[in-house]
This record gives sequence, C-alpha cells and structure tokens, in this order.
Amino acid sequence: MSTLIDGTSALGLYRNDIGSLLNLPENAYENIFRMYTTSDNQVYYNILNNLVLPIEISNSYFYVVKVTRKTAWTVISYNEYKTMNLWWLICLVNGINNPIDYPAPGTQLKIIYPQYVKTILDEINNKLNL
Repeated sequence: MSTLIDGTSALGLYRNDIGSLLNLPENAYENIFRMYTTSDNQVYYNILNNLVLPIEISNSYFYVVKVTRKTAWTVISYNEYKTMNLWWLICLVNGINNPIDYPAPGTQLKIIYPQYVKTILDEINNKLNL
C-alpha cells in the first residue's frame, strides 16, 4: 500500500504541485496524471490509468495534415503547435496507442486547431478528476 505525497488527499498530487520537483509546462503529458509515493518515498505515476477523449471531437475542431516522411511525434507537435509538449494529444486524437512508432509517410493526422486545445485539455482534466 502506498502513502501519499506530503500526507495529502487520497487522490495524490499533480507533478507541478510537488515542491521538490521542477515545474513542467501546463500542457505536458506528465501533468495530466496525479503522482503518489511509496512507503519509502519513491514517487510514481499509476501507469494503469488510461487517457481517452472525454468528448466526441467535431470535424470543426480539427484539420488534417499528411505526413510526408517518418517524423517523431514531438516534431509534429512542434510544427503544428510550436511546442513539443502536445505530442500526446496528437496521438490521443488519432488513436495512436504506441507513440514509439512514428507515423508512416502518407498517414493523415487529425490536428486540433490551436484555439480549441485548451478546451480539450480542460475536458480531459475534468474527466480525470471525477
């Protein structure tokens, strides 16, 4: 049985709420899930948690890009959002379960329009905090 970081809520803490860890950008994948500590103070994520889109994404929320060469998800994220941190959102929206495999040339990817990213992130966080 694990104990909780700083003896707080049974829900654990988000990474950026743990003073002993450096803060990451708000849209970083590591900030989605809560963290816990073991009885010997080792910090961990519950890797059994899974992430799903909490809402049906309307076609008006995304555009499609065609991959022209084998490209890392972080590069695609940077090209589309000017940040590498949203690689996980691109994978999630496109049903990619293994981000180690890069998309093949010719693959068409749904990309959430930047103006809707915060709304989608808020929905994901709301769903995880139920």
